[in-house]
Amino acid sequence: MKTSIVVLVLGAVMVAVLAAPPPLEKKYDGYFQYANVPGEKEYEFGFNRGNAAHYASRYEQSKDHRFRTKVKWADAKDGYGEHYWEYNHGDGSAAAYPAPAYSPPSYTAPAYSEPVASYQPAPQKYKAKN
Repeated sequence: MKTSIVVLVLGAVMVAVLAAPPPLEKKYDGYFQYANVPGEKEYEFGFNRGNAAHYASRYEQSKDHRFRTKVKWADAKDGYGEHYWEYNHGDGSAAAYPAPAYSPPSYTAPAYSEPVASYQPAPQKYKAKN
């Protein structure tokens, strides 16, 4: 009796597994986008979008006082480019980065001479006829 119940249950499980629709499969084609915010004053995001003829990708990260990003693109006509930026602005305290002392510019005599005015009488054809 116990054996027949076990066989019956196993048979029901096998029928249920075989009758279930196959899981949806998506092939990874290399394109994605995401965003992540793990904490205060911190984030990152990125994407890779496009198709076989043209794509663009970007990655950006900001954490406390540091910011960096990377951008790439390419196309089927051999176009390609990359840009990288990184900004690091310190911890934001004025004591860590004091402003430089200001000194006004020193003015000296110019290295050229001023033009000298020259006056000539107007040509006869431009004089008024009375």
